Amino acid sequence: MLSHMNKRTTLVLDSALYAELKAIATADGRTLTEVIEQTLRRGLQRRAGRGPRVTLPSYDLGPFLLDPSDRAAWRDERTPREDGR
Repeated sequence: MLSHMNKRTTLVLDSALYAELKAIATADGRTLTEVIEQTLRRGLQRRAGRGPRVTLPSYDLGPFLLDPSDRAAWRDERTPREDGR
């Protein structure tokens, strides 16, 4: 029994992506299958090489001082006041 057997599958690729992969295969003198396999392997290796995801801290700084959706309030806040603030 063979320890490595190829599996067949069907991929639905964007036409631009297919054209790019096909151009690489032609330029390198390789089959489309070889190019797709190598590309997938590189992607998997890159993913496996990453460390665990880091959770960044978040802080509750209280309520907004200005309503983010109220543009007039932001404009008014940027306009200098008569009292110098």
